[in-house]
This record gives sequence, C-alpha cells and structure tokens, in this order.
Amino acid sequence: MQESILRFFQSIQSPFLDTLFTYVTMLGEQYFIIIIVAWVYWNYSKKEGFILTFLFLISTLVNSLMKVLFHTQRPFQKLDNFQGKRIFTAEGHSFPSGHTQGASTLFLSLAIIFKNRSYFYWAIFLSLSVAISRLYLGVHWPIDVIGGFVLACIIVFSLYGYMSKIYEKPATFYRFIVIVLTFFYFILLIIIALNAFYIVEPIEIKNFLRLVGVATGAVSGFIFEEKKFPFSVDAHRLKKYLRFIIGMAGTLGLLVGLKYLLPENNFMVIIRYFLVGAWISGIFPILGQKINLFARA
Repeated sequence: MQESILRFFQSIQSPFLDTLFTYVTMLGEQYFIIIIVAWVYWNYSKKEGFILTFLFLISTLVNSLMKVLFHTQRPFQKLDNFQGKRIFTAEGHSFPSGHTQGASTLFLSLAIIFKNRSYFYWAIFLSLSVAISRLYLGVHWPIDVIGGFVLACIIVFSLYGYMSKIYEKPATFYRFIVIVLTFFYFILLIIIALNAFYIVEPIEIKNFLRLVGVATGAVSGFIFEEKKFPFSVDAHRLKKYLRFIIGMAGTLGLLVGLKYLLPENNFMVIIRYFLVGAWISGIFPILGQKINLFARA
C-alpha cells in the first residue's frame, strides 16, 4: 500500500510539480520556521513568540528521538528503481517526518495564537501540503508523514494552553522551561552514549547538538532579557519592518557566516546554534533598545 502510493507520485512527476513541491517542502525547513518565529517574537507578541519557539523545540526533540528509536530506512534507500528528490533535506532516518511535524507544529500553533477559525483551515491545508510534498519527493513513507502530523497535534494541543497559563507566573514558567531544557541535555547524553555502540549515526548526533544549542540559547536569552531588559513589541509598522530586517541579517550572519568561520566540530555546532537562539530571544532585543528599535517594557 505504502509503496503503491509512492509509485503513484513518481508516475505523475513533472518539472512544474518538481518546482512546486520543492517550494512547498521548504515550509518545513529551518530558515522558513526561523523567519516566522522571529517575526512573531519581535513584532507580534513576545509571549506567543517564545511559546511558539519552545513548542517547536519540544516537537523537534520528540521527532529526533522517534527517528533514533524506529531506525526506519527512507523509500529511496529501500525500494528498487526508486529515486528521491531533494535528498539533502533527508538526513537521518525516516519515521516520523521532521518536515511534516515541524510545519504542522508551526501552523497549528499560529492558528491558536491568532484565534481565527479560518487560520485552522489554512494550518491543516499547509501541513498536509508539506506532507504530500515529502511523498512526492520520495523521501518519506506515508506512515512517516501521518506520524509527524499526529505528533505535532498532540504536542501543540496538550502543551500550548498549559504554557500560556503558566507564562503569567514567571517563576513557574522559568522553572518549567529550565526543567525541559535539562531533559534535553539528559537525552543528548544518552544519544552520545548510544553513539559509542554505533546505534546512532553521526548526523543524528549533530541534529541533537543543534537542538540543544539553540534551546539553551533561546532559554538563556529569554530569561536574561525578561529579568534585566524586558522589551515591548509595540512600534509603528516601519520600525517593525526595520527591526525585522536588521534582526534577520544578524540571525543569518550567525547561522550561515559562523559555519564558514568556525571549525565544523561538535563543540562549535553547539556554540553556533546557542548564539542563534540567544540572538533571537535576548541579544538582539537588548541591543535594539539601545538604538531605539525596541521600547523598554
């Protein structure tokens, strides 16, 4: 059944659909997600932006853990006479689909944030579009995208309301995010230990290092900014566009520029992603207050 579905998508491939689904699948990739998260955090609501960020990080951790546990081969690795497209986005194992789960976590969270019924329809449509793109490109099985979507729904609908409620109690909220972050490190240590027995592939180690790095940076920057230099998102539209452009230039400089400047070892991967997380949640808003891009809350 699963193979038949993938063969069907292979049979309808065309240059137009290749281009279409290549762009659609980008909705589940890190650059697009960073852009949306940063816009919400800097320009719409700091509270909603950070909750969105943290839900995405939790969702990514769960996805990465499931990949290690299930150890599933991808269709283009297992099926004869089957070729995947855009396979450089298909790192590690297959189940569940990271693109589908990431995009679904993002869009469902946004639908809750903006509290508009039509946004839920769009969230479902865009999530399913990313799922279909992964099937069309031949990098996931149908069960992978179903699993990614279901996990995203469970995480968003079980945690968003709770995090929104405890956000109003800073001490409780800080304790919650620090406990979760500590769990991230606990899982990382287990993954490193498993790697010694060749159970985990090097690329999966690097994915966990990126995740722990950006999560540590985001939490550290957020707590420091909240306690010492709290900012307000309120500003006229032009200033919001300006702060977004400057902030994203810094984000891409850290994310891409440091990749070429620093050695690509495990320690530097954590440092680079730590700086990206800290820049978005704390460093840029604090610096922005100094140059009148952000107002003090």
